[in-house]
Amino acid sequence: MKELLRISVILLVTSFSMFGQQCMNTPYKLRGYFYVGTAQKDSLALGGFYADKNIPKNANSSITKLARKGTLNIIAKTDSLVALNQKVQGFKVFIINTSDSIMELPAQDSRIYLKRQVYYNNKWQDVEYLPSSWCGNSYHSVFIKPDSYWDLSAPCLTGKIAAKFRFELLTDKNMVLYSNEFAGSFNKSQLKKEEGYQPQGIMDPYSN
Repeated sequence: MKELLRISVILLVTSFSMFGQQCMNTPYKLRGYFYVGTAQKDSLALGGFYADKNIPKNANSSITKLARKGTLNIIAKTDSLVALNQKVQGFKVFIINTSDSIMELPAQDSRIYLKRQVYYNNKWQDVEYLPSSWCGNSYHSVFIKPDSYWDLSAPCLTGKIAAKFRFELLTDKNMVLYSNEFAGSFNKSQLKKEEGYQPQGIMDPYSN
């Protein structure tokens, strides 16, 4: 039984497209999609924001060995494949806290300020974007304790231009962190055109 399971996993990793999942070939910047729960309550937030349930997990040795010690890490694990849905293939992204302090990150309705960038024309440029809420209640902080991590997923991208990518995370108003770089491809239109969003009623705090 275990051997059959191992073979199934290998087949899944090496031939995702057999089951319908493929990398996204998109003409626009993807709207931010990284949502996280928090290890502790934000006592300064106004309240009323969306609270995601993806709380930080306790990091084991297989997670901590990926990260640098004593800091907050973003790890794009492109060889850890996941099926985001029936059509889209993705990979794991980990945010790992190996410091000895609780880390605080800004968020909007539990969406952290994490986006993908591509190196093109000798500079890093965004191929994903983060919408802004007009409602002050959307803004709050999320927290991750020492030796903990957020388990996230991102779609893989494909397009006409081969390039290298990274993720950028805003940790406060003046500081950003970057992930490891990884290979992929994209379409030039992703540098300008945004995915867009249709508000779900007059009380929806997002318009883009």
